[in-house]
Amino acid sequence: MTVIEAGTVHPVSGPEIKNGVVVIRGERILAVGQQGELELPPNTKVYKFPNGHIYPGLIDASTDAFADAGLRSDGSLNGGSKIADGLMWTDSRDDHLIEHGITTAYISIRAGSQLRGQGAIVRPRASGFDLWEDREQAALQLLMTKGPGASHALQRQSQLEAIGRLFDGLDKFREAKEKYEEELEKYETDFEKYLEYHAKKNGKDKEKGKPNGDKAKKEESKKPAEAKPKADGSEPAGRRRGGRRGEGRPPRGGGAQEMSAETFEKTLATIMALLGKPKTETPTTGSQDPKPQGRSGDRATATPTRSPTKSGGDKAKKGEGPKRPKYPKKPRPDPQKEALLKVLDGELPLRIEAHRVDELLAALRLQRDKEIPVVVLERAYGADRVTRKIAAQGATVVLTDVLPNSLGVPGDKRNPYSKFDPTALPKKLNDEGIPFAIASGTARLASLLPMMAAAAIGRGLSEDAALRAITLTPAEILGIAKDTGSLTREKFADVIVTDVPLFASDSRVLLVVAKGRTEYEAK
Repeated sequence: MTVIEAGTVHPVSGPEIKNGVVVIRGERILAVGQQGELELPPNTKVYKFPNGHIYPGLIDASTDAFADAGLRSDGSLNGGSKIADGLMWTDSRDDHLIEHGITTAYISIRAGSQLRGQGAIVRPRASGFDLWEDREQAALQLLMTKGPGASHALQRQSQLEAIGRLFDGLDKFREAKEKYEEELEKYETDFEKYLEYHAKKNGKDKEKGKPNGDKAKKEESKKPAEAKPKADGSEPAGRRRGGRRGEGRPPRGGGAQEMSAETFEKTLATIMALLGKPKTETPTTGSQDPKPQGRSGDRATATPTRSPTKSGGDKAKKGEGPKRPKYPKKPRPDPQKEALLKVLDGELPLRIEAHRVDELLAALRLQRDKEIPVVVLERAYGADRVTRKIAAQGATVVLTDVLPNSLGVPGDKRNPYSKFDPTALPKKLNDEGIPFAIASGTARLASLLPMMAAAAIGRGLSEDAALRAITLTPAEILGIAKDTGSLTREKFADVIVTDVPLFASDSRVLLVVAKGRTEYEAK
């Protein structure tokens, strides 16, 4: 058990607690409260920061950490690409997110392709990272912008129409999948019946010629008792190693036995039926009776046929028993269409990068026309002009570059992005009730994540809303809020401690605990 005491605890899910304490057991938070309220067991590890501040671990909702230069510039990515497969730990400065208090991050790539793969959620560590279980494919990335370069509105419109065509043919693909699954289910049922039929048929054939009821008991009682081996390991009297059949006791089950022509013929017919081949000509040997009981006259030579011969000379009907079913043809796999179907079914969020107003309107139209349940707008610099439409459709927003003059000097007519103010946008989104997260956008800016939130505070956003934008709200957008994002009992013990309030310019991270493990401690 681990206990962290500090001057102030900021749970995010509730009001701040003076002289607070966070109690950790294993990977989870056991309790959050005031010091002295809890009785601690012996041998408890205690961290004490009398003037410190405790926060939930920070969540970076968009970064390219753990991706090398090749992956970051890979233009061959498509909707079926899994970003998680290309991530690696390089021990570079950009990979040390944990030292900046970031305990969870969403990794995506800003390559030039329209569909840029499926992003992954990771848990940074002191010397590596862990993929978040069941979140290796956390969202599908879609590019719906030409970027800050000069472009005509008609040119952008043509690009957006091409994106809409990505969803063409999904209905047929879904129908083919559903048809295959139905045919596969039918095949499994039919094949089970097919095997069951032949198993029963074989069992009946084996039962013929065996004594039943009282007769079986009488014959069994006439058999001599089985002799047990002697203590010295020698064979008992009446049984010799290598003896021929007929010497000593009769053969037991499993030994080679003579087979009548009738039984042989039926067994062969059953095997041929299982193999789907016609019965071959039945040979006769000296040890087999050419005239079995129940038949009169000479035995006719068997001719090839697909139907087994019944005893008594009657031939089986041509269609006797179920036919062996044919395995259905599987549709050609298409990982990109599989991902798009998950988007339409709400199993995979669609994260759309759209900057300008016309691009954002096109993204919202795509969501409405295709009835996409979960849409996240990324780098939505022009969202202040369409906030009501965003709110009406239930989309969420991930903001990056929330720093003064990050997109250009105001008034620069050569830069179409100079009119955007990312630091003022968080307050406008918050006023409209639109859930939003503030993210670094790139690993090299990870250390500035608290400062981006502080810049939004400088433009009117409340401190509580700013803290939520880098903790609980990104957890909700990523679908992991039940496990992280706030200091709440039973959530993962993702905890950071700073020497002064987090949004102060001289704030310094003193301690980072992730899932109950101490990953970083300032020296």
